[in-house]
Amino acid sequence: MEPFTMDRNFQKVDIIDDFGSLIWVERYYGDSSVEMVVPATQDMFQKISLGTFLGLNNSDEIMIVESMNIEEGNIKFSGIALLPWMNNRFIRVSAAHEDRYWYIEGMAGWILWDIIYNMCVASSPYLNGTINTGIVNPQKFAIPGLDLRSYDSSGPSVKVGVPYGPVYDAMREIATTYEIGMQIVFDVNETPQLGFRSYKGLDRTSSQSDNATIRFSPQMDSFANIKELQSQAAFKTDAYAFAPGNPDGLATDAGVSSVSGTGYTGFDLRALLVFAEDVTTDMVGGSSANLVSILNSRAVDALSNNKFVKAVDGEIVPDNQFKYGVHYNLGDVIEVQGNTGVVQNARITEYIRSEDSSGEKAYPTVSMIS
Repeated sequence: MEPFTMDRNFQKVDIIDDFGSLIWVERYYGDSSVEMVVPATQDMFQKISLGTFLGLNNSDEIMIVESMNIEEGNIKFSGIALLPWMNNRFIRVSAAHEDRYWYIEGMAGWILWDIIYNMCVASSPYLNGTINTGIVNPQKFAIPGLDLRSYDSSGPSVKVGVPYGPVYDAMREIATTYEIGMQIVFDVNETPQLGFRSYKGLDRTSSQSDNATIRFSPQMDSFANIKELQSQAAFKTDAYAFAPGNPDGLATDAGVSSVSGTGYTGFDLRALLVFAEDVTTDMVGGSSANLVSILNSRAVDALSNNKFVKAVDGEIVPDNQFKYGVHYNLGDVIEVQGNTGVVQNARITEYIRSEDSSGEKAYPTVSMIS
């Protein structure tokens, strides 16, 4: 691997070729990270400091160094990708002190873009002063050169309540709820070179015929150290959300969400009651339809956090017949097979590159899909 530093214009400055170890992890939901150990020399102090941009050959993500630890003649640098760094920006679309939420309606992949565009991009009406948010000189929050690449347009339109607060935390909550990947990528062939994208991987399971099936299994020597787990302890089939504050005295039905498929009854129906304590008059604007939409969204969120667990866990063997970047990519849905023969759909959620004195390794990790 060849890590290198970059300046604030994203130009390559120094190649770091004398590191002791390097772990570079790219993640589906954007919280990518890096850890690098280098000799504690004066030359290294000049090359890398807190806030330095790091790049890597064969990667289109950029990391920023957030911490360093000097010990036993070495420096351990740790950093995060540019997207989680966006927690240094916050969400606010109103000058009213009492407001705490921003309600956005659209496809989830577009909502992710809408958040980062309006809170981090110079042309946003909230940053260029067109819309007052109660902040003097909001232009200073713009990230130079950041723009849109693309966004996922699948799935239905939804309405979400985005809490005022850190940008990335709010985006990650939406991304994990609707299983949409996101990242800020760097491409020298694009203008601007820095861009945000939301996306979904391809379906590479045996239930479809458009893409070649990818299955990792012990029979193929591609899946090892296998563990299997099934649990319905936290599983809920139906969620009902109510607003105890009943803003504006609106008479509405509860928000509802149910697991798709055959209707559950009797001992198979597992219901959950949700109280949306934070819903206020300002959020609903006197509309019972808005209130129901908000409550439906809360019910969906509740079910997403109470899924049936059916997991086949293990390690994907690095040197197998399926190659990352050729046969599958980050976010793709593949199959893993346990020792009992149980086949489970799983999403590629991480790709890890590492190198130390024992050599270089690269392998994915997966997250099971219930």
